[in-house]
This record gives sequence, structure tokens and C-alpha cells, in this order.
Amino acid sequence: MTRDTDSAVKKGTESHSLRHVAELAGVSVATASRVMSGSSHPVSEQTREKVLEAANQLSFQPNRLARALVTARSHTVGVLVHDISDPYFGEIVKGLEDGIHAEDYRLFVASSERDPQKELDYVRAFFAHQVDAIVFAASSLTDAAYAETLEAMAKRFTDGGGVIVVLSDHLLRGAKVWFDNKRAVSEMVRYLHRRGHRRIGYLTGPSDLEVSLVRLAGFTAAAEELGLDVGPENIANGHFTAVGGGEAMGELLDRVDLTAVLAANDLMAIGALRRLHSAGIGVPDELSVAGLDDIPIAEYGPVPLTTMRVPTYQIGLEGASLLLKALRKEDADDVHVTGEIVERDSVATIEPEQ
Repeated sequence: MTRDTDSAVKKGTESHSLRHVAELAGVSVATASRVMSGSSHPVSEQTREKVLEAANQLSFQPNRLARALVTARSHTVGVLVHDISDPYFGEIVKGLEDGIHAEDYRLFVASSERDPQKELDYVRAFFAHQVDAIVFAASSLTDAAYAETLEAMAKRFTDGGGVIVVLSDHLLRGAKVWFDNKRAVSEMVRYLHRRGHRRIGYLTGPSDLEVSLVRLAGFTAAAEELGLDVGPENIANGHFTAVGGGEAMGELLDRVDLTAVLAANDLMAIGALRRLHSAGIGVPDELSVAGLDDIPIAEYGPVPLTTMRVPTYQIGLEGASLLLKALRKEDADDVHVTGEIVERDSVATIEPEQ
């Protein structure tokens, strides 16, 4: 090692260029570039090891966008969620990140707040940054103009070699991790029925979300199957938020006599629990409450929540596996995951009315 290169290595706090790597390895800049970019141009294994060792000593990080010009791969993935502050999406993103990090991929996560235009703008931004794949971790919106535009954009992306992975009920086709939301809600209705409940209310999500419609269909189908008297007065929109869940719970209290309420997600259920607590209504002694998702805070609400566990972290991990297989052009079947009912303290068993 020369005095100059030895000095360069010792300057650990300074940034280093590809030229420094080439000098330390004793090769040309072009050769160093071929190794660091993953170019298909032939380089001997001995030379490759020298370049990588030099890069390691200098803590050199290649420019991903520059490398993309050579390899047509940016090693970046765009992830679209509705609300990154929602623990449901946080667990999915964590699973995705844990699943792809070892393969040197990085995530760009965007939160659309269920705004069709904002969601489309983020997809365009992913295109501009030349991501290799886009993961739609959230349900699609039901807006017709949005749907038409998104389908056209997705086709251009996949025609150009991009990969699409879907982790929720969505209009787009692509590698998919399936969780049967309709069945999950139906199972929760049947569970409440087994516990003796016949007068059941339902807190639904936004009507412009596909997953809301699917979960609502599960509630109405199970109610019909079990012969429950459920009408529009039994259903209130809680917008998938804790605040909305509390407000929707208040609406139900004003217009219908219930023994149990099922919320289409845990945030609404927690909001309902707080509303009932403030009204002096005991849970589960006077009214039972159940949720869906089993987010981490579900067991720490005013009353530990009985809920359907959706394996969000597993969904993220399975999504990462599908993503990597698709990027390697390997065949991969869709993955189906299932949930389980987690019983805590918010649902009581009652004698069914005759």
C-alpha cells in the first residue's frame, strides 16, 4: 500500500470516490466501475475481490442512480400505504424491509392519505426515481378516474420490466399476498353469535376503499346466513380511525339497541371503547366490542380487545419473498395467509334471546 493510499484509508471521516477505490485496488477506474456497478463485462475473480476489499476499507458507497444506468436496476422499491402512522401499515412495511434488506434493496414509503390524486402522484414519483418495483400495501380506492389512470400507469411500468406486488384487496394484478377479509369479518360475526349475541352493530370503513366494501360484505353475508336482523341502522362509518370509531359508536347508541359491536379495524374499536367508557357503559358487561387486525395496542386499550389477528408482519415478509422472486424472473404463486381470533376481555357470553 502506498503512502497516498494509506493516507486515504485513514481519512475515515471523508467521503471517497470511485477513483480512490481504483487507486487503492491498483486497477483502472473503468474496472472498478464494472465491479461496483455489477456490470456483465468480464472481470477476473481476483481483480473483483481486490476492488471490493478496497471499497470496504474506504467505506465506499456507490451511487445507486449511476449504477442503475449500467444495470437497469436501481435496487429501490416504492411502497404505497394509506397512512404510515397506522400500526397496521407499520407492521407490513417492517416485514417488507426485513425481507429485502439482505438483498441490498431499499424502500421508499409514501403515504397517500386515501387521496386519489396524491396516490397517482406518488406512483409517478416512483417512476421518476426508476424504482424496480412498486408494492401496493393498501387497498385500492374506488374512484373510477383513479382506477383507469392507475391501470394504464401500471401497464406501462410492467411492460418496461417493472414489478408490481399487491398486499391488499386491489384492482391491480400482480404478485399477491392474499388475506381473505370477507371471511375474517364473517368469522368474527359467527364468533359473536356463538357467544349469544343476536343484536350486533358494525363500524365500517370509508366507502371509497375496496377493503371497506369487502369487509362490509363479510358482515352482511354472515348476518344473513345466521338470520340476524341487521339493517342500515346497525351500521355506522368510523373511517378506519379511533376518532371516527368513537363518533360512529355514538351514532349507534342513539338509534339502535345492541348487545355487541364489531369494528372493521382495531382503531375504530378502540375509539368505540373510549366512547362507551365516557358514557358510563360497561364493556363487556353492558355491551361487547370486537375488532379486526390485532394491532400492537389492541391489548392496551381501556379494555383489552378481542379481535381477529391479521398477520401483517407475515404479509410483509411474504410480499418481500414474492417481490424478490419476481425481480429474478422466477415463477411464484400467490401466497394465502390466514388470521386467528384472539380472545381478550371485551366480549362477554350472554344468554341468547328467544
